[in-house]
Amino acid sequence: MIYIIGLGIQGKSSLSQRALNIIKNANLLVGGKRHLACFHEFKGKRIVIGSDLNKVIKVLTPHSSLLTPNYAVVLATGDPNFFGIADFLIRNLGKNKVEIIPNVSAMQEAFARIKENWNDARFLSVHGKYRGQGVKGSRGQEKNAFDTIVDKIVNYNKVGIFTDPENTPSKIARALLDKGIKDYTAYVCEDLGTEKEKITQGTLSQIAKKKFSPLNVMILIRGQGFNPRTLEPSNPAFFGIPDSEFSHSKGMLTKQEIRVIALSKLKIKDNSIVWDIGAGSGSLSIEAALFARNGMVFAVEKEKKRITHIEKNKRKFLAANLEIIKKNAPAGLKSLPSPDAVFIGGGGKDIDKILDICAKKIKPKGRIVVNAVTIETLSTAAEFFKKAGWTMEIISVNIAKTKHVPVGFKQGDAANLNLFNACNPVFIIVGEKP
Repeated sequence: MIYIIGLGIQGKSSLSQRALNIIKNANLLVGGKRHLACFHEFKGKRIVIGSDLNKVIKVLTPHSSLLTPNYAVVLATGDPNFFGIADFLIRNLGKNKVEIIPNVSAMQEAFARIKENWNDARFLSVHGKYRGQGVKGSRGQEKNAFDTIVDKIVNYNKVGIFTDPENTPSKIARALLDKGIKDYTAYVCEDLGTEKEKITQGTLSQIAKKKFSPLNVMILIRGQGFNPRTLEPSNPAFFGIPDSEFSHSKGMLTKQEIRVIALSKLKIKDNSIVWDIGAGSGSLSIEAALFARNGMVFAVEKEKKRITHIEKNKRKFLAANLEIIKKNAPAGLKSLPSPDAVFIGGGGKDIDKILDICAKKIKPKGRIVVNAVTIETLSTAAEFFKKAGWTMEIISVNIAKTKHVPVGFKQGDAANLNLFNACNPVFIIVGEKP
């Protein structure tokens, strides 16, 4: 058995007698240097948690000699289940191998210090997650990931943030100011529970100029004068946003009616990972991001002008979970996380190579939806799914929309009437991985 025990800001004195007895009788004590220092009398083996958590897993496997004859204890801060190590250990060891004994988290203590309720707060963490992780875009991994979390912050009026020595309160404040966001009151709670404890309140401009202890949490609260409607998309998130709501040029977007069908075939869930390849203006990426609020959407596009439209649409619709990959496919797909759904709106002569990479990386039961306007793309996609043994469906979509003929236009009896104007037919090929 592995016990994951949280320490409050008071350290050892915050633990119950049961937790103290468990630690006393353990063979192995794992934790940060600060945690282990609270138990100088411990006689068993000690292991310091470093940046590589996989090393911790190796010593906690059931076959490890360090777990006999009794058990191991992993020391954590506050509630190990709240942006803590518990999730990582459970994913690698299994729920039946661990027991969690939580404590009061630093975030709880921080809200208590500033005397604000946290009933309606949103919690985010940049602690140790934004260095060398995520997807490497044109500006580098750390910048892209940091941008993503800053984009999320602006959606909420009350936010608690776990920071780290690299992603500091000052850096977060500057990033928000760079986006034109000024309406938060910021609180930085440093070294809680120690003699150095300090609470700093200020505007984002004031916080951006200060340095803080590495041990801190940040709280952002919008003023009473803020109108949340100013941050809402100009059009609510519903199925099939009108084409006119998107920034685009020369009709380079997946049209509303086609987009609705494609989205329905992708079967996007709240936590889905979605690739939109040949994203154009990003209309499908935007709608996918609005459905997959707790997931991630990657819009892959190589053309600079189209990327500009995607960026505008991302800002307009507050799609914080949309990442723009400024590369060509299939090369730009190799570093992306495995998707649950893939939409291919462009691919040209490389469609077969793109399908091959997507098929290898997509999760079981994942869906690939290809929009084709040429017989060649239709044939290539259909043949690919057939050879792969996937479940396949092909839809031919022929749409005609009314077009008004104005008075005075030389159309005889048709003037001032509405006629149907046919759109080019589109073939939608759907493949589901076994």
